[in-house]
Amino acid sequence: MYKQELTFIAKSIIASNTVDEHIRCAGELSGFYKKVTKIFISESNETFVKGGIALSSSEAADCVDDSLRTVFFIKGIYKALTKLSIDFPERSINVLYAGCGPYATLILPLLPLFSKEKINALLLDINAESISSVQELVSVIGLEEYNIHLVETNAITYTKPVDFTIDLAISETMHYALTREPQVAIMRNITRQLASDAILIPEEISIDLAYTFFDYEPYLKYTIDGIKGYKEMQPYPDNVFVDRLFTINKEHCGRENHNSKLESSFYDLPENFSNHPDIAIFTELKIFEDITLRTAESFITNPYCLVSMYNLRDYSKIQLVYDFSEIPQWSYSLKK
Repeated sequence: MYKQELTFIAKSIIASNTVDEHIRCAGELSGFYKKVTKIFISESNETFVKGGIALSSSEAADCVDDSLRTVFFIKGIYKALTKLSIDFPERSINVLYAGCGPYATLILPLLPLFSKEKINALLLDINAESISSVQELVSVIGLEEYNIHLVETNAITYTKPVDFTIDLAISETMHYALTREPQVAIMRNITRQLASDAILIPEEISIDLAYTFFDYEPYLKYTIDGIKGYKEMQPYPDNVFVDRLFTINKEHCGRENHNSKLESSFYDLPENFSNHPDIAIFTELKIFEDITLRTAESFITNPYCLVSMYNLRDYSKIQLVYDFSEIPQWSYSLKK
């Protein structure tokens, strides 16, 4: 019964086209997981690792309610799996999912859409409770016939088995502006273990610098009436794009670079900034091919205000620094 229900939800997600449909489908998936989960999910097992903070099992479970993120990632992963199935019709597809959380939200709903012989899934999470929860879900839903291997591990340092060639790697361990969570550190480790033709999801994370009036930018947030922001997507008209600071993708992460700090060029600060007084960072995701998450469509693509130019009156140039050696964070340097 549960397998059929999950299959129906997954097909609805893939077929959804409008924001209202996306929100409804994500709500159905969230309700399904909460209904069938039997294991208590802790709020207190947040884990600090060298490269970011791994969410508690409860926080990871809540991510399913970030509707467009959930729906677009599932759509993108389905599209990638379909492509790989066409490209390699005679063999199974090896999937590595780093940071699966207690629901394995981005892969479990898709398994019933493929034959049990087609997908080998290797699911990683640092929290033992999350691994136990996924194991229980696999049993309750009726997915035991699928080749699912669960590993309690730190995905930043994990090394895949020698005989497991990854076709599709998935990691969604993000906070806005790539702060706090270990997305970049995980992507760097996993990417180095990928073959040249493997697919990485998200395919690309773009980080842009702009001068703006931050309070007027679209921003997704929780309110007493629910989540607000999806239908308020008009960007601030006096937003001044400055530069693309960097793009994180398979090529970037695969380079032999052990530096955990990224420094931008120095940018001129405008003399007149009354219409755009804030220095802000914007994030957009290319999940797979044409499936993207844009500014404020998700909590992970909300803009991030670094500093107000009213606090920088004595300076003429600014350099931005992204450091993910410990807890990912932004800072800046100034020139007169």
